[in-house]
Amino acid sequence: MDTREEALKLSEDLIKKLLDFGTEMDEFYRRFRELRLLEDDLSFQSALLKVEHSFFMLVQSMNILREQLNLLRIASKKGGIY
Repeated sequence: MDTREEALKLSEDLIKKLLDFGTEMDEFYRRFRELRLLEDDLSFQSALLKVEHSFFMLVQSMNILREQLNLLRIASKKGGIY
């Protein structure tokens, strides 16, 4: 069974969702960063910084997923990734 066409459609839908999700996450990140910069309590500031770091890791994971989706598109056209 050839699933290339379905996989490409699914990946296109996911890329659109990733863009929307990324925009939303960027706004949340900005708000947490702003709170950290305004915070006086160093221990809570540290907790907020860890949340910011988690956003960074989330973005890295999204970038990896996006790259793998691009490789999927290439593989569907060439028949494999070399």
